[in-house]
Amino acid sequence: MPFDSAHPQFFPMKFYYSANLTGKEMKTGTAPWAFAPTETLGDELRKDKSARQAWYKNPATQHYFYTLIEAANPNMRPSKDNPPKFQWGIPLDYDLPLPEEQVFAAARGMKIPPTWVERSLGGNWRLVWLFSSPLNVESYDFCAYLLTQAVKWLDHDALPGLDEGAATDPARLLCNGCQWTEVGPCVPDDVVQAFFVATGKGYRFKPSEGNEIPLDLVEKEILVRFPGFSWPSDFVVGSQGPSFWIAASTTPLSAIVKPEGMFTFSGHAAKPFYSWTEILGADFAKNFSVKSIAEATKEIYWDSKRFWRKIGGVYSSLDSPELQNYFKVTCRLSTKPGKEGHSPVDLALDHIYNNGRIAGAAPHLFRAPGLLEYQGQRVLNTYIPRVCAPADDCTPWGAEGGFPFLSQHFDALFDPAEQKWHFLAWWKAFYQSGRSLLPMPGQNIFLMGGVNVGKTLTSRAIIGKSIGGFCDASAFLINGGGFNSELLCMPLWCVDDETMGESSASQTNFNAMLKKTAANQSFQHNKKFEVGTTTSWSGRIVVTTNLDYISSRALGPMDNGSADKTCVFRCASQGKITFPNRHVLAGLIEKELPYFLRWLLEYDPTERGVAEDVRYGYAAYHEPSLLDQAQQGSKAAPFKELLYEALTEYFVDNPKTAQWRGSLTQLVRLMHSNPMNDAVLRAMKLEQTNRYLEMVQREDCISCSVEPGPLRTRIWVFNRFGTSPEVPQPKTATPAPAINIFTK
Repeated sequence: MPFDSAHPQFFPMKFYYSANLTGKEMKTGTAPWAFAPTETLGDELRKDKSARQAWYKNPATQHYFYTLIEAANPNMRPSKDNPPKFQWGIPLDYDLPLPEEQVFAAARGMKIPPTWVERSLGGNWRLVWLFSSPLNVESYDFCAYLLTQAVKWLDHDALPGLDEGAATDPARLLCNGCQWTEVGPCVPDDVVQAFFVATGKGYRFKPSEGNEIPLDLVEKEILVRFPGFSWPSDFVVGSQGPSFWIAASTTPLSAIVKPEGMFTFSGHAAKPFYSWTEILGADFAKNFSVKSIAEATKEIYWDSKRFWRKIGGVYSSLDSPELQNYFKVTCRLSTKPGKEGHSPVDLALDHIYNNGRIAGAAPHLFRAPGLLEYQGQRVLNTYIPRVCAPADDCTPWGAEGGFPFLSQHFDALFDPAEQKWHFLAWWKAFYQSGRSLLPMPGQNIFLMGGVNVGKTLTSRAIIGKSIGGFCDASAFLINGGGFNSELLCMPLWCVDDETMGESSASQTNFNAMLKKTAANQSFQHNKKFEVGTTTSWSGRIVVTTNLDYISSRALGPMDNGSADKTCVFRCASQGKITFPNRHVLAGLIEKELPYFLRWLLEYDPTERGVAEDVRYGYAAYHEPSLLDQAQQGSKAAPFKELLYEALTEYFVDNPKTAQWRGSLTQLVRLMHSNPMNDAVLRAMKLEQTNRYLEMVQREDCISCSVEPGPLRTRIWVFNRFGTSPEVPQPKTATPAPAINIFTK
C-alpha cells in the first residue's frame, strides 16, 4: 500500500518463488537478482524452447520461478482461489531477442525507468519495476485490472514484442534468467500512489453485498453514523476526501467515492475497497434496496408471455406496460438511457428476462407460495394459503366447550352416530395438510342423507371455510376439459348429485374423475391469455346426495379399485335440529370454527377405533347399507343376479362339485341353460358380459379367481357357496363350507 502521508511506514520488500512450475507451494527470501543457480543452465536450455518448457515442468527441477504478487495465503501460488493481496512490482516480458544497446537505451529513457533489466533464459528481455511499499489489491479481478492498466502506465511501446498475456496474468510465475542489470531505484511512492488512485477510479468494484445507492441518501446516513464527517466537495462519484470510516486514518484525501462504496489508499486500510454495506451496515443497505433495481425486480417473474408480481401478498399477472408503469411511478426508475444506451427500466427488464424466467405460473395447493421446482421445471406457485387459524385454547366437545352449535350439528348429522369419528378423522388429515403446507392425498367423501339435515352447510360453509375456500366443480368433473383455473386454486370441490342427472355417460365420467383426483395430483392448469402449465392439486371432493337409489348411483362401482379412495357417510333422513337464519348461522360458524379446529387438531382418531392409512392418513369408511345400495344399483347388478342364480342351480345339480371352472363363453352357456334367461340374455353381448364379470370380481361379492387357459384365454373359477333357502336343495348333497356370496 502506498504511504499514508500522515503516517509513513517501512515495508520490507518480499519476494516469493517456487523451484519449478509443477508445485503449488511458494517460498520467500532471496531477491531474484541475488539468486545463484545450483544447476548448469547450458545451451540446450537457452536455445531449445521445447527442452526449456519441459525443464520448467519437471518436478526434479530446482530453480527460481518468481512472482511480484503476495497472495492471501503467501505460502501458495496466487490464483482465483488464493487471490492476490499485495502487488510488490510490475514485470513486463518482451519476446524478441533485441540488441542490448536498444534495450538499455529505451529503459533509461522511459518516463518511469525500470528498477532492473533481466535477460531471460531464452535470450529475450524483461523489465522489472519495484515498489518500496506494496499496493493492496485484495482481489484477483482488481489485480488483473491493475496489471492491464500498468502496461499503459509504464510506456510499454518503448520496446517491441511485449507479451501482454503474461503481463496481465496474476497467476503467472516468471523463470529467473539469472542475468540482471540494475537501472534505477524503486518507483517513487507518490508516482505509485497516483497510478493506484487512477486505477481505483476507473475500476468498477463488485461488492459481495449491497447495491448502488443514491449518494444523497448515503451522505445523510454517513452524517448520522459519523458525526464528525466532513467532505471537502460535493459528495458525488469520483470526488476525493478522507477515509472517514477508518479511525486511524487522518489523511484528508485518501478515499474516492464509487457508486458501490469507497475506494481507499490509506495506509491503515486492510483492503482498497469497502462497500456501503460494510461502511454503513447491512441494515441500511437492506432497507434502501426497496428503491434499487434489485428491489424493483424482486419477486417479479416472466413466463414468456406475461409478468408476475406480488401485489398485496398475492401473485398477480400483468402485461409489459403495467410493469413499466410500476417501475417508473412506484420504484422511480428512470427511462432515460445512460452512457451505455440503456435506461434503468431497460436494465430491470433485462434482469427479469434473464433471472426471473419461469416455465409457468399456477396454484400448487398446500405448498408455500413463490418459486418452486416441479417436474424438473422452475415454476411460480400462486396458491394463497387461507386455512382458518385454530384457537389457542382447546375446549371440550359439547355445550360446555367453545363450539356448542357445531358440536350439536355433528352429533345430529350422522345416522348411525359412530360415523362421526371417521368423518372427523378424514377432516383432521385434510386440515393438517393445508395448515402445515404439506400436500397429502386423501379420500373424496359422500354425504348421503335427507333434505334439510345440513349436508351442504357442512361441505361448503364449514369444511370449505376451515380449509380456505370451495368451488362448485360439477361441470368440470362431469364434462372435463375447458378452463379450470378457478378450480385448481380452491382446496375443496363441492358437487350436488342432482347436477349429474340420470345420464349413464355423465355418471361414468364423474366416477372416473373422482378416482383420478384421489389417485393422481397432477392437473393441466388452463387460463385464458396465460401459459398453460402442469400443477399439483391435493384437495378433496365432497359430494352431497339424497338417500334414494338414483342418487346413490353417483357412488359408482365401489370395487377394490376405488373403495380405498372414497368415504361414504350416511346422514340422518330428516333434520334433528332447527337452523337459524343464514346471517345468524354465518356468525355462529365464524365464532366457533377456530375452537372446533383446535379440538380437531388435538383429536386422536385411533382412540375411537379409526385405523391409520399410510397413503391417505386414515382408512376409508363405507356405511354398510349405502355400500350395499350402491352395489345393488351398479351397472353389473342385473348380470350379478343372473350369475348368482346360474351358479346356485349348478351347485344344487352337482352337489359333489367344489368349483365351477370355465371360460367366459362356457359361463354364458351355463346361464343360457335356463331357457327363462333367454329373453334377458338376448340383448347382452359377449364383450359386455366380460366387462360385467370383471366388475363383479372387483366388487368381491361373489368370490372368484382367474387362471390362464389355452390359447391365452381366461378360465374363471367359482368356489362352491351356500345356496339360498329359496332354491330347492338336492336330496343328497356333499357338505360344503357355507359361504355367503355377498360377504365382503
